[in-house]
Amino acid sequence: MRKSGIFMILISILFIFFVNEYYRYDGYKNIEIPGIGIAKVPEEWYCSTNEDGLLYFANMPIQNKGCKVYFIQHSIDSELLQNEDLNEKSGYYLEDYYLGDVLSIEKIFVSPYGDACTFSNGSSYRACTFYLNGTKVDSYYINFTNNKTNSIFFIVDDSIDLKTMEDMTKWFENSK
Repeated sequence: MRKSGIFMILISILFIFFVNEYYRYDGYKNIEIPGIGIAKVPEEWYCSTNEDGLLYFANMPIQNKGCKVYFIQHSIDSELLQNEDLNEKSGYYLEDYYLGDVLSIEKIFVSPYGDACTFSNGSSYRACTFYLNGTKVDSYYINFTNNKTNSIFFIVDDSIDLKTMEDMTKWFENSK
């Protein structure tokens, strides 16, 4: 009786583990970030590039009226992100960003304080502030990284919750 009880507990734990793994990425799709790796983003997000070849995620193409942008790629291989002295002491400003006539991000400041988390895949998120179309916003950026380079993405829509941001960061698969 005791052996069968232990066996049933082990089978139950294995079943829960496999079911959890199977449904873990439910509602997400893979997006290739060229030269960086694969990010998982919500399935309903539309993905395209701007004139500079940087990715953006929205509910529809930015040319359409009523476009709502969620998540934008700001830069690739930002040297500022590699400079730990700047990160630890005073923070830093990043270059302004413009996505056509749809949005502008200016005065992007990344503070050494505030929410931040780094995952075992090397990717991280950090709190930042910027002016989105002239209005000051407290938000986050995600730094997707591999051995050779990195790319930062800003969350520009407040409908993206902390869990979604953390999931995208920790589920990132970098290219070797």
